[in-house]
Amino acid sequence: MRKWSFVFVCAFVMGAALPGFSQKKDVGGEFAAGVRLGGTTALTLKKYSGYNKSAWEALLGWNFDNEIDGFNASLLWEKLAPLTASKKLNAEFGFGATMVFGEKFYFGPSGIIGFDWRLKAVPITMSVDWMPTWILVGTSRFSGTNGAFSIRWVLNHRRYK
Repeated sequence: MRKWSFVFVCAFVMGAALPGFSQKKDVGGEFAAGVRLGGTTALTLKKYSGYNKSAWEALLGWNFDNEIDGFNASLLWEKLAPLTASKKLNAEFGFGATMVFGEKFYFGPSGIIGFDWRLKAVPITMSVDWMPTWILVGTSRFSGTNGAFSIRWVLNHRRYK
């Protein structure tokens, strides 16, 4: 009986400990801040989820659309789909909302699609994306001119293997 108790306790401890080892991650949980250059030139703050499956991104900047010109703020949720085993190169797609403060107030939903890349040796992330926006408040207009390149500094960087 004592032998089976020992086997049961060992199996229980191993079963409890192994999932923790399998969840070891190289990336995820980072905060990154930087600039976005393109259709909207903006400051960007991005928070990656702990398991690198999604991210939240806030943008504060200036919109260069000729018809809807002004200061804007966007908040986006992005789904990350890994393109490499290390999860440092991801396809991203998502949605959110955009507000534009110019001569008038504009508001509408935004989408985002692109690629996100986190460098291994230095705490930098880069992304190339397209963020179409459909303005519904203030006017009714689709703005598809918002393609951009972003570069961010990772604020809580940890060394990757």
